[in-house]
Amino acid sequence: MMMTEQANRRRWYVLGCVGIGTFLSSLNTSITNTVLPTIERSLKISLSQSEWIVLIYLLILTMTLVPIGRLSDLLGHRLLFLLGFAVFTCAAILCGLSENFISLLLGRAILALGGAMILSVGPAIITTTFPLEQRGKVLGMQALMTYIGLSLGPVLGGFLTQIWGWQSTFLVTVPFGICGLLVGVWVVPRIVLETRKIIDLKGILLFAIAMAAVTLLLNSNTITYYRIYVLPLLLIVFVVAIWAFIYTERNHTAPMINLGLFKIRNFGFGTLGAALNYLCFFLTLFIMPFYFDQILHFSAAKVGMYLSITPLVMTVSAPIAGALSDRIGPRALTMLGMLFSTISLVLFGVMARMGTHWLIISGLIFAGLGTGTFAAPNNSAILGAAPRSQQGVASGVLATFRYVGMISGITVGGSLFTLITGYFSYRGANARTAFLDAFSIIMWIGVVFGILGFACTFAMTKKNAIASHEER
Repeated sequence: MMMTEQANRRRWYVLGCVGIGTFLSSLNTSITNTVLPTIERSLKISLSQSEWIVLIYLLILTMTLVPIGRLSDLLGHRLLFLLGFAVFTCAAILCGLSENFISLLLGRAILALGGAMILSVGPAIITTTFPLEQRGKVLGMQALMTYIGLSLGPVLGGFLTQIWGWQSTFLVTVPFGICGLLVGVWVVPRIVLETRKIIDLKGILLFAIAMAAVTLLLNSNTITYYRIYVLPLLLIVFVVAIWAFIYTERNHTAPMINLGLFKIRNFGFGTLGAALNYLCFFLTLFIMPFYFDQILHFSAAKVGMYLSITPLVMTVSAPIAGALSDRIGPRALTMLGMLFSTISLVLFGVMARMGTHWLIISGLIFAGLGTGTFAAPNNSAILGAAPRSQQGVASGVLATFRYVGMISGITVGGSLFTLITGYFSYRGANARTAFLDAFSIIMWIGVVFGILGFACTFAMTKKNAIASHEER
């Protein structure tokens, strides 16, 4: 009995350790986005250069999440996870000591590598530590740590920057990194799930090339020179690399990704649904501050107050949805989450014409309910569908699809919005009218993506069926 109680207690310590890593990643992301204008002025860099401080992080993440997840299945989840804390902490120190753009960019790249190790392996550690009947609950609690980090980031970033400068926003994460590393050494179990040590280097290289190309395409506004040649070249590189990757994986004896995973309904539709849900969420997250600033002329403090509504709702709804998914299954809750996300975009689309405050608040609440209700049940469905020996790569694939969704949402909310606004301005509309027309169109485009996401969740199975087959 004592051994059982000790094992149960140890599981919760493991969840706490993974939660620290999740909190670190989301806190770093939200803080950096908040203090970016300050960094730009301090280092005397251009807007396009400052965008690379964000882009380099996304670029490294999308390139490495899946390969690291696969390596963790081969070398052990514990090793890669603890290494992630060590790398993240060292990189945070480098960023905090940076005095020029190049050293900061290098620090952000290394930071992303450490973050990829934590994000791709953390959910796999949870699913191999906790029993099936608790999976949704613990994944909901992990999601809670994400939303706490997103909520605290803007407030903490502004406070620290004002008192000690922007470098302190990176250094503040160092104690958390050290704490996560020490706790992880103590509690994370040593598990190696696969005896074969064959590493698919060709698959890893092709995947990295494809992800780099698509990330740059989705952030094409950062490409300022020779765009007419670079963008078509990137598209060609992506198509060729992804075709070669699929061909390689189908014919490799130990592929980086077993493409058969995508034939499992909860895995295939679940990952696509995750990308669409995060697209809808980040579309809203990116464009709403501009609406508050340029149309409603809110102060920075008032913008922050309104934008805090969404992560607060997510903080409450995520653990509840996770616990409910253990009882009723993930499908109904993922459908409800996508429905909430779609409703939020409909409300914002209507708001562009009516502009009432109850529509704004309702939209922000539904946006929080959308991702908060969706995330944990969807994660549970995807990881529950993957074989135990492929939890690491499944976790990496899930994280990659989420980040592709984030980048796509920013692209739709940024580049496409700018294009449509320019079109209406060219047709003679004043700045306010052009903004509102473009805002409305973007939100209705988001509704289409939300409907597609709902269709993906509808196609999932009701039960959290574990894949019956291992690698081919």
